[in-house]
Amino acid sequence: MSALLVTRNEQAYVKNAMFSLINQTYPKDRYEIVVVDGESTDSTLPIVERIAQQNKKKGLAIRVLHNPKHILSSGWNIGLKEAKGEYVVRIDAHAQAAADFIEKNVETMRAVPDAVCVGGRLCTKSLNQGGEIIANVLSSPFGVGNSSFRVSGKAGYADTAVYGLYRKKVLLDAGGFHEKYKRNQDLELHARIKKQEGRFYYNPDIQCVYYARNTVGSMVKQAFGNGAWNMVLLKERKSALSVRHLVPFAFVVFLLAAAIGGFVNRKIWTAGAMVLLLHIMCGLYAASKKTRRGKDIVAMPFLFLSLHIAYGAGYLVGIFTNTSLEE
Repeated sequence: MSALLVTRNEQAYVKNAMFSLINQTYPKDRYEIVVVDGESTDSTLPIVERIAQQNKKKGLAIRVLHNPKHILSSGWNIGLKEAKGEYVVRIDAHAQAAADFIEKNVETMRAVPDAVCVGGRLCTKSLNQGGEIIANVLSSPFGVGNSSFRVSGKAGYADTAVYGLYRKKVLLDAGGFHEKYKRNQDLELHARIKKQEGRFYYNPDIQCVYYARNTVGSMVKQAFGNGAWNMVLLKERKSALSVRHLVPFAFVVFLLAAAIGGFVNRKIWTAGAMVLLLHIMCGLYAASKKTRRGKDIVAMPFLFLSLHIAYGAGYLVGIFTNTSLEE
């Protein structure tokens, strides 16, 4: 079994990610950790190498590889080719796997022999108190949708998986990750796997934490980039996205149409204002489900709005962009 971790300039997060993979209940002699670093310019690589050296004599194989193309997809492909295990599992540097993460993944894969990938529940948190409100926004179904890996407590077949355990042969047979995509590489790969009748399985007992960006600016920037790459992906492989991915795009298109149409008929401006008010009211309700802090409940509706507008605006940029889109 091989656990892949692709990094680039993640000095604040990589230690948690690595130790979560090291401190697993799964036998140390039955898995390896393969870290693929994209020529980090901060302290990420020294941290990784120091941890690898410290654990060298503990029976766990940790290998550090280099990714000259820097992007996630090329890093995963390097790790995939070098992985020695029959199965590969991957988490992000912003993630922290539960202690039984690998054990539960392997158990589930063996229990569901027709699945090519299994995954579990993702919980979004913040590394510091200042980012708690953003973590709440990014873990709310109103904020980021109702994917099974975010909201479901029931095991079963799913349309995708997050931080999944894959049969290595399936990934290789599918051609690995397309390196022209700088984001959403997993969605595109999953679409190809599903086209070949591959099945994904969700088990909420498999747990992993994702540590969100801790500033509004970084959240909005990430949402904009994700939206842009979603549109690039939509133009080339429609089956990779579901309806929930398109809702923010439709929202932004409506607001733009209402803003322009109001010059023809002012009632259209009223309609646009009512939709914005409805969005804020839904945001208030969603916020009240995530926190008891009054100031956060007041602020979160506007963060939801910023997130959705940035995501939808990214789609608009993606219409006029090809796969050379930069980060």
